[in-house]
Amino acid sequence: MDVPERRARLIVSELPAPGARIRLAREEAAHVRARRLREGDTVRLVDGSSREADGRVVSLRGGVVEVLVGEARPAPGVGPELVLLVAAVRTERLSWLVEKATELQATRIVLLRTARTQGFRAAESVVPRLQRVARAAAKQSDQARWPEIGGPIDFFEALTLCGSLARFLLDFEGEDLASQTRGGGAVLVGPEGGWTGEERVAATARGWLPASLPAGKLRAETAAIAALVLLRAATKEKT
Repeated sequence: MDVPERRARLIVSELPAPGARIRLAREEAAHVRARRLREGDTVRLVDGSSREADGRVVSLRGGVVEVLVGEARPAPGVGPELVLLVAAVRTERLSWLVEKATELQATRIVLLRTARTQGFRAAESVVPRLQRVARAAAKQSDQARWPEIGGPIDFFEALTLCGSLARFLLDFEGEDLASQTRGGGAVLVGPEGGWTGEERVAATARGWLPASLPAGKLRAETAAIAALVLLRAATKEKT
């Protein structure tokens, strides 16, 4: 039996009002051509805001693709707020982290400068690359939302963020994360050299709860994804 091909998902900067006719960005137009779509074919449009809209290809002329936009609606299956604040590591490892975190529906990823972070790792120049990785991962995994990528910011500045969420500091000395979370929240993930004593004291003073993972020593990106999985699992159990 033939399996119907899923509808092409295309990224736009912002979903316009119903009935608007928009011109796709070059990368998305190339995706239309790669899928061999024709005028009259339907597509799904997303802008990262947890909304989506159906659209219809109305013009394919040269490298220009235009789509007629339908009414936007909330996308199904959008999860809770999940924020990762991660000490910067090598760019290829950050790219892997962002890809997997997007698949797990992280809402925000912030790069950190900590006492034991190599300074050249925490560079603003890596953020645009990570944003592209997040958009590509969202499209591949049929997500209508992808994480905002921010930073790099100083560790002590990060402690003031996410005040409305349950906040966890990944640390060997903390209680098991799974026993503390009810789903959603923000997680501070340190460098492989660990937190300094000053950083631990400052985080707990600001209300961040020390939390450990059910594993040995992990790389920063592995620890971040493991924490996300536990937060997502707790959300499922709660519902």
